[in-house]
Amino acid sequence: MVDEGYILANKFRRAIFDELVAGEKDIRHIAKKHRIIMRVAQKVVDDFEAEGLVTHQGPFYSFTEAGQKLVDTMYS
Repeated sequence: MVDEGYILANKFRRAIFDELVAGEKDIRHIAKKHRIIMRVAQKVVDDFEAEGLVTHQGPFYSFTEAGQKLVDTMYS
C-alpha cells in the first residue's frame, strides 16, 4: 500500500494528486496547468493506477476506495 510519503516525495506526483483531490479529472488539463510534459503526467497516473489509487475512463481519472482512504489520511 502506498503512503503519503510516496506522493510527497515527487513534485509531479504531488501536483497531480492535489489536482485530483481538488476535483480535476482530466490529466491533460492538469499537465497543462502545471506545465508538466504529458508523457510525465501519464507516467504518474499510470503509477497511481498500478498502485490502485485511481481508475480511469479515457483521459478522466478518479480515486479508487484505496485512493480515497489515502486522501482522507492526508487531508484530515
